[in-house]
Amino acid sequence: NIYLCDTVATAFVDDCEECNIFVGPTETSVMLRNCKSCNLIIACQQFRCRDCEDCKIALLCMTEPIIETSSKMHFACFDFTYFSLGHHLSQARLKPWNNKWWMIYDFNRNEASPNWDLFPQEEVRKMIPPQETDIEPVVPVTLGSRPRPSEEICFVIFLPDSDPLVEAFISKADKSASWSLVRARTTTLAEDRLKALFLWAKEPKLVSSLKGKEITGVEICGPRVYEEVQEALTSTGLASGAKQIRVPPEKDASVLARFFFEMWKDEI
Repeated sequence: NIYLCDTVATAFVDDCEECNIFVGPTETSVMLRNCKSCNLIIACQQFRCRDCEDCKIALLCMTEPIIETSSKMHFACFDFTYFSLGHHLSQARLKPWNNKWWMIYDFNRNEASPNWDLFPQEEVRKMIPPQETDIEPVVPVTLGSRPRPSEEICFVIFLPDSDPLVEAFISKADKSASWSLVRARTTTLAEDRLKALFLWAKEPKLVSSLKGKEITGVEICGPRVYEEVQEALTSTGLASGAKQIRVPPEKDASVLARFFFEMWKDEI
């Protein structure tokens, strides 16, 4: 069992077999090479693995994870915490809700026999010592590309410098019996994409005020979720930050969310 509960600049994990490994918030990349039958929990800016087999990886990753010449790789959302994780994530400049854990890019893609899949989220907690699971989680667990319990969605956009509001909203979603957190992302968009994202909004100065600044998008699903989100934004503590929150019309939510989370890639 190997636990690196601190910030890391860059990490290489080589030639490990049947190990349980936690790699703390990593400012740049984590590289996994020649590993077999390992369980790993990793938080990083970029993840890559090569020549690995039969590993389970619970991941917080700001960019699309990459695998090459690897097989039987299994992924899930990061679900681990320790007393100073939040501080270490901030030091490593990792946003806990900006997680692309499921968007795997396989250099050796094989559609007939895929080299990777998603393992059940509940199994992640079995990779963690029981005493660690009692701490309030810092990184939200998202569905990613897993099946959604409801086709009704709501897409919520947070304007720059809204981290406390994002945390409060995700906390509410996590505690709600009917809401499921699908995905979240923080990014900077080019002007043409900002115009497309806010085409529905009647705010002439909005796009220009967002140039070069980070915005955060959160997608949730559930029965009547659009109406319930609107109610939450007007009748709970979130109402105090209403000027920093935008909710696209329900009829546009699916298309805009698909562009925001899938089509508009980050420039690296």
